[in-house]
Amino acid sequence: MDRSTILLIDDNPQIHSIIADLLRPLDYQIFSALNGQEGLDLANQHRPDLVLLDVMMPGMDGFAVCQALRSDPHLSKVPVIMITALDDRGSRLRGFESGADDFIGKPFDTIELRARVATVLRLNRYRLLLEEQERTAAEKARFAWVVEQSDDGYLIINHSDEIQYSNQRARELLSIGTDEHSPLLSCIARQYTFAPQQSWASWPLPLSDGAPRMLVRPETRMSSEFWIQVDLASQPPISDDRIVVRMRDVTTQITSQRDMWTFHAMMAHKLRTPLVSILGGLTLINDGAATMNREGIAHIAEIAIAGTRRLKSEIEDILHYLQSSSDLQGHTRIGIGQIKALVSDIAHELGITSIEVIGHEAEVLRHIAISESSMEVVLRELLENARKFHPYQKPYVRVEILSDGENLISIRVTDDGVTLSPEQISAAWRPYYQGERSFTGQIDGMGLGLALVARIIYAAGGHCALSNRNDGPGIMVEISLPSV
Repeated sequence: MDRSTILLIDDNPQIHSIIADLLRPLDYQIFSALNGQEGLDLANQHRPDLVLLDVMMPGMDGFAVCQALRSDPHLSKVPVIMITALDDRGSRLRGFESGADDFIGKPFDTIELRARVATVLRLNRYRLLLEEQERTAAEKARFAWVVEQSDDGYLIINHSDEIQYSNQRARELLSIGTDEHSPLLSCIARQYTFAPQQSWASWPLPLSDGAPRMLVRPETRMSSEFWIQVDLASQPPISDDRIVVRMRDVTTQITSQRDMWTFHAMMAHKLRTPLVSILGGLTLINDGAATMNREGIAHIAEIAIAGTRRLKSEIEDILHYLQSSSDLQGHTRIGIGQIKALVSDIAHELGITSIEVIGHEAEVLRHIAISESSMEVVLRELLENARKFHPYQKPYVRVEILSDGENLISIRVTDDGVTLSPEQISAAWRPYYQGERSFTGQIDGMGLGLALVARIIYAAGGHCALSNRNDGPGIMVEISLPSV
C-alpha cells in the first residue's frame, strides 16, 4: 500500500518539529507549510491524504484555509483536522462550518494525536475505496449498456467453447436465449455454414496469420445470403480462460464486392470477342479498301456486322443483369445436363482444345441450387485459371460431374498445369472482404482468382476444395452444391 501523505500547516516551527517526530516513525510522508497560502500551494502540488491545520495563524487563518480547500474540487474531500488552543463552543462550530472533520486541542496528547491521525486516514482509505468501487461499477454499467446496444454480436466463451455470456445482438444472430451455455460451434451449426471449413478446425485458437473466420447462411428462395465475420479478441491472461468473440454482419461488403467482381468478369468476357471481330473487320476494310474487290469487302463487312449484332446482344444482357436482382439462385436452377454444353462453350471461347466432360446420363434431369449465370461465372473462372497458369497455356482439362445419390452434386475440375504450395492451397478459398486485394479478387503472390468462386459457392450453400494432383503436375478443384 502507498504511504499516506500528511500536510501540516502551522506558523510555529516548533510544532512542525514535534508533530514530525511523532508521526514520521509511523511511515507517513509529511510536508510542512508555515502559512495558509503556502499550505494551499503544497496541497495542490501533493494532494495529501490528511491536512493538520492550525487555526490561529497571521494573515489567512485556519478557517479561511479550510474553506479554500473545500471550494477546490480536487481537494474538497481531503480530511482536515484542526489544531487549536481555542476551547470555546463557538470556535468549534465555526470550524465545522468551514469544513473541518475533527479537532485536536493544544497542548495535545501524543497518543491521542497518533490515534486521531490513524483513524482519519483509515476512514479516508475506505472512502477512496468505496468511491473507486462506485466508479468501477458505473463504468461497467456504461460498458455493459454499450455492448448490449452494439450492432455487433459479442460473446464470452471458455476454452471448452461453452458460452458464458452473449449480448443481445449475438443472441439474435444465433437465435439463442440468455440462458444458453452450449458450445458455440453447435449453436452456429444450427443455421450457418463454416467458411472455409478448414479455418474452423483449430477453434477457438486464433489463426496463425490473424485472419478472421467466416459464417454464411446460404441464400434461399425466401431470404438472401447472410455473412458474418468472426474475430477473437487478443489472448486473455494465463489465469483467465475466457475468450471474447465478436460477430460482425459483413453481408453488404461481401455481396457488393462479389457483385462487382462478377460484373467485371462478365464484362471482360462478353465484350472482348465481338469487339475483336468488329475492329479486325473494320481495320481490314480501312487498310485494303483501295485494292479489295466488292465481294471481299462485303464478306469482311458481314463479319463486322455479325460482331456488332453480338455486341448489341451482349450489352443488352449486361443491362438486364444491372436491372435484375443479384441473387445467386435466381428463379431458375441449372440442370446437370446443361453443364456439359456450358463447359464446351466456355472452353471454345478460351481456346482450350483438350477438354473432357464426364457425367452420368441418369443424373441429367437433376438440377443444382444455383442459377445458370452464376454457374457460368464459376466454370469460366476455373477453366480460365487452368489455361492461364499452365506453362504453355494449353492444358488438358477433365471435368467430372459426380453425385452422392440424393442431396449433393460435385463438379471436379482437374488440369495438368502448376503445383501449388501448402500456403497457397490454405489461402485459396478464403471468401473474406479484403479491400487491399486487386479489383479482380486475385490474391497477391498467388494469381488465383478463386475468391469470387468461393463467395458464390458458399452463398449457395456449397463447399470448395483444392488440392494438388497425386499422379502428376496440376491441381484438382472440387465444388459441391445442393441438388434440387
